[in-house]
Formats: sequence, C-alpha cells, structure tokens
Amino acid sequence: MPLTKIVVADDDEDFRVAVCILLATMADTVSVVGAAADGQEALVVVRRERPTIVITDLVMPRLNGVDLTRRIRQELPETNIILMSSHTEDNYRRLAANSGADVFLNKQFIATSLLPAVHDLSSGHIENESSGTPTLGDLLYANKTKTPVSETEWVKLVKSIARGDQMALQTLYQRTHRIVFTLILRITNNWDTAEDLTVDVFDDVWRAGPAAYDPAGPSVVTWITNKARSSAIGGVRFAPRATRVNNQAASVLSTTASSGALEDFEPDVLRPSACLWERLTRRIGMETSPKPVASASQVPPEPQWDEAAPGISYQLLATDTEKHRVSMLVRLAPGAAYPPHQHAGVEELYLLHGELVIDERKLYPGDYNRAEAGTADQLVWSETGCTCVLLTSTQDVLR
Repeated sequence: MPLTKIVVADDDEDFRVAVCILLATMADTVSVVGAAADGQEALVVVRRERPTIVITDLVMPRLNGVDLTRRIRQELPETNIILMSSHTEDNYRRLAANSGADVFLNKQFIATSLLPAVHDLSSGHIENESSGTPTLGDLLYANKTKTPVSETEWVKLVKSIARGDQMALQTLYQRTHRIVFTLILRITNNWDTAEDLTVDVFDDVWRAGPAAYDPAGPSVVTWITNKARSSAIGGVRFAPRATRVNNQAASVLSTTASSGALEDFEPDVLRPSACLWERLTRRIGMETSPKPVASASQVPPEPQWDEAAPGISYQLLATDTEKHRVSMLVRLAPGAAYPPHQHAGVEELYLLHGELVIDERKLYPGDYNRAEAGTADQLVWSETGCTCVLLTSTQDVLR
C-alpha cells in the first residue's frame, strides 16, 4: 500500500511540531513530506510535493486556510484537506464549513480526532483511485428505475413547431412557461410586464424562433431561457427597474396582477395567470387559422423533485447523453451548500428565487452566472435557500 503523503501548515510552530509528532505514530502508512508556517509557503510546498492530504490552520498570515483550500481545490482537486481551528465562534465555523475542506477539526481535540480523520481520508483516496472520481452524472443517474427526458425529445418539439405543429408549441409552453415567467418577473419586477413578455417569448418561438435554433448549439432549455432573459433585459431598458425586492412574497405583492393569479403559487417557481395560454393562442390563432389552438386546460403533472443530498433537491428537465449535458431545476434549503466541483463543460445558472453565493460573488433573483470548462466552484451556498435553472455537464467532478 503506498504511503499517504501529508503537508502540515500552521503559523504556531509548537502546534505544527505536535501535529507532526502525532502523524509519526502512523509512520507505516503516513509520510509528512512538508511543513509550512503560513499559507503562501504551504502552497509552494503543496505544488512541489502534490500530497494526498493537507492539514492546515484556519487563520494564518499571507494566505489563510480558507483561501489556501480554494487554491488547492483549483490546482489539485484530488488532494484532501483537513482544516483546523482553535476558534469555535459561529462565523469561524461557517467559514470552515464553506471552505470546501473535507474535514474541520477543533484544535482542542486534535489529539483524539486527527489520526482517525487522516485514516478515513487516506482510505477514501485510495478507493477513489480504483473506482474513479464521482461525477454529477453518477449522482443524477443513480436511480436506474427512472428514465430521464432526452434532449432529443426537446429538439423534436422545436422542429415540430417549425413545421407549424401547434400541439408541439403547447407542450413546450407547458414544460417551460413557469421558468420563463419567473425569470422575467425577477428581472423586471413587474407582474403584468412579465406576463406580456412571456407571451412575446412564445410568440417569437412560434413565428421565428425554431428557424434560428441550432441543435448543435445549446440545449433547448438554455435556448428558451436565454430568450426569456434577453426579452426581460430589453423590457427594462425603457422602464427603470424598481428597487430590488429579495423577499418572494413582498416581490409578488408589490406588483400588479390584474388577473388575480396570486391564489396558488410555489414560493420559487411562479405560476402566471391561467389565461396566459389563451392570450397566446388568440394571438397566433388569428395569424395561422380561423380558430385558436387547443386549450391548455389539461396540464400534465410537474416532474418529480428528487433529493440528491440533505438540503439539495433537483428536477431533471432534459439530458443529453451524447454531449454529456443536463438541464435541471435545483433547490437548496436554507443554509445548504452544493458540493465543490470542477466544470467539465460550460455551466450556466439562472437564479429564480433566494440568494446564492458562488465563491466571491453573491447572486440575487434574476441574476445569471456562467462558468467555463476547466474552472472550479469551491463555495456554492445559500443562507436563504434558493432555486435556480442549472445547465451543466454530467461529467462535472464532485468533491
């Protein structure tokens, strides 16, 4: 069995030596290959030695433990990290929990907790080498009893709409109108404007959109979500946006809903007026035939929400096995964090509800975030709880 290589970083020399003495009791399986007195020095040692585990203090000069952890995650995602601190205050615990470290240890109990943590991480590291690094696809497709909706089905819908199939438009509308409406409402902050622009988006899909859709490009969900965002941004150019309201109920009640469609809505993905489909059918019906298209009274049930981990649930919208892409809604409960991950392809995120922190950026409802292939997100966390549209690669590496 290969030795587990460890680097120790702590600005307290006595404590750093004590940790190394503890690790020496595991000399048959563990080798301390470097030690550092601050985060910047530790990063140099880590880059040189490429250890299995880094044991680092939370508070250090030049580069603290949180920033050191994030740098290591970006450069050496296979390295496990143990973060230590003598601070027990909530703000320090929160920093540690959101750092992306694998284990957080209280220094007061290091004598009894360090070696078990090292043993568990080194064993897990060896298992990962043989079984492969877990990906987002491993998590989403673990339930073999469910058949996800294929991206091919979505593309067929768009092609059918291009041929004048009104029922295909109705199906696309039923699957996506709540996402389209909610995103537009978050950007414009006006209910009536959001309903008007939602009709415009699907009217454009009917008349000209399918001809402009390229199946070799982004997914259908990405395509129509981008249409919604562009429409909303264009709408607010001529009407200054009201002060941002982050509270869902306050935001909805601050707008004017002429149809009174506030009776039954979920707090994150909103439901526009029931008559919105009828408005769309009248518009395209007058242009295409003497009679409007079919009524949307028989709406299929919403896709089921599945739990990926405590505090994290998702609703699969479409999967593209050939291009390894997935389109889905993701919910984080208040205080929940999405696992640190490295992007195998372009990731696009549209925030529909709540607030979301992605590393150094804080997103609000209506905001958009794009991450390029090869980059990594270390901290993805929501204090309020949130819901987003996430379009990403199933080959994203999770930690």
